[in-house]
Amino acid sequence: MKIEKIKERLINENIDAILITNLKNIRYLTKFSGSSAFLLIDQENSYLLVDSRYFEQAKDETEDVDVVLINNENTNLSFIKEKILSKKWKKLGFEGKYLSYSEWCKWKEIFECELISIENWIEDLRVIKTQDEIENIKRALEIAEKAFMKILDLVKPKVREKEIALELEYQMIKLGAEKPAFDTIVASGWRSALPHGRASNKEILPQEFIVFDFGAHYNGYNSDITRTVFLGTPKEDEILIYNIVLEAQRKAEEVIREGVKSNFVDKIARDIIQENGFGEYFGHGLGHGVGLEIHEIPRIAPKNEDILQENMVVTIEPGIYIPKKFGVRIEDLIVVRKEYGEILNNFPKELIIL
Repeated sequence: MKIEKIKERLINENIDAILITNLKNIRYLTKFSGSSAFLLIDQENSYLLVDSRYFEQAKDETEDVDVVLINNENTNLSFIKEKILSKKWKKLGFEGKYLSYSEWCKWKEIFECELISIENWIEDLRVIKTQDEIENIKRALEIAEKAFMKILDLVKPKVREKEIALELEYQMIKLGAEKPAFDTIVASGWRSALPHGRASNKEILPQEFIVFDFGAHYNGYNSDITRTVFLGTPKEDEILIYNIVLEAQRKAEEVIREGVKSNFVDKIARDIIQENGFGEYFGHGLGHGVGLEIHEIPRIAPKNEDILQENMVVTIEPGIYIPKKFGVRIEDLIVVRKEYGEILNNFPKELIIL
């Protein structure tokens, strides 16, 4: 059980308890999907603190955690303070990167113990996906790919990027997504050279690349996919650049396996783009982890030496972006296996010409 691993670490590091406030981490540990909660874990017990809006939901969704009703008389902080005093805790861990300075000052004043900022305790667990998590990500990707298939017929001259993005998001929800995983990118023509060119009111015109970067949020988990299509007949240099990006992606995916360093995978793709004369036009990292959040560890980037581990789920997304002209990006989702990278995508990667 995931919470048991946190209890073991508390014992090993001589910390009495930990207060978890990040809702994604709370969901990972307890399956609670509400939008407000604290999770307090000590070396023996765990308490999920929720108000009346979520009390019944929390009891229904969670197991092996005590659900505590919080109200005006029994607040989050008063409950925690009572535990600190009654159990004589000396050290309370908290998620430092998610806590504001003003909140820390308040806790420091109220809690009569040492506050210890912990980093990535839960994120280090989240990085290795269970089979259930992988299945949720697969389903989220399947929804996104099916929705993309449905909207390709809409890609015509004079149609605005936002219109296509809205239809893509509608189709994902219609197919079972809770919501889009992030703001959908539909970037055409010169805007395709913007790596994060969210859909605008620009009209799509003939003889343009169009970059689609999108994903579905399903049962708490996310998918992330990018495909670049061309409206019209591409020129030789446009086909050349697309194929360079495609080769960079394929070669990087071929080296993915357990034990490989993240920056080695990045280098494989980056070297291909560099050797073809476009290195200055690939400015971002090659990929990132995906799960409960759309961007998780590990980062696959030049300076990141994280070791890939079995059952990590990562993106591989090289790109070439030539300012004021056009851009190309292709992105897949990969599960790291012991001897290979399992590509989850079923949608083709070859250039789609509309």
